[in-house]
Amino acid sequence: MRNALLAITLLSIACTSAAPTNEPSDREWALLTADYQWIQTLRNAQRQPTPAMPRKEQIELALDNLKKIEIPYNAFIAKLDAYLQRTADPRAARLLATEKILLGDQYMSVLSRYDRAIELYRVALQIEPANTTAQERITLAEQRRYVSMAAFANVKQGMKEQDVQTMVGSPREDWIKQVVQKNRVYSVWIYPKADGGASAVYFDNGVVYHTNWNAAAPPAR
Repeated sequence: MRNALLAITLLSIACTSAAPTNEPSDREWALLTADYQWIQTLRNAQRQPTPAMPRKEQIELALDNLKKIEIPYNAFIAKLDAYLQRTADPRAARLLATEKILLGDQYMSVLSRYDRAIELYRVALQIEPANTTAQERITLAEQRRYVSMAAFANVKQGMKEQDVQTMVGSPREDWIKQVVQKNRVYSVWIYPKADGGASAVYFDNGVVYHTNWNAAAPPAR
């Protein structure tokens, strides 16, 4: 009887010590950090887009990179978020906010989906309200959402894709239309305007040959 009670007591102590704590834990954080280092290793091993690449190729490469690490990345983010919700560890809040910003940067700088980027930056602010980087990114994304007439007027015939990106930004990945005819690549980049209409830049083998500020009229009121 005495041995049985001792065994039960020891088992109870072991179970209690193994239970997750609601306080920040250096041990758990070390494990999360190791997982994050693995995610970073996967990222660093990927081929990265370069400014010299055609816009369509940049987008395809970025999307392919995200897909390659999607499963381990989502698993890590879920684990990190669960730890943060349980412990309110500021280290976890900082890392999770950073990751939301990095993902928002992908949507803004590569995919040009500014609305989605702004959503992610706002999530980062909710996680870490004092994060100045997230607030700065929101301001930048708001500025880039719509093409301005002044910037668009600077786009001239003979410019290359990279020149256009520098002046008016990059179009969304689904607002690039492209056809190949007789070994020539013809493409059009469509940019939304604040009034609901759209402008367009037309390329022949990556070189501007035409622009149209009023490519699409705003919707009727």
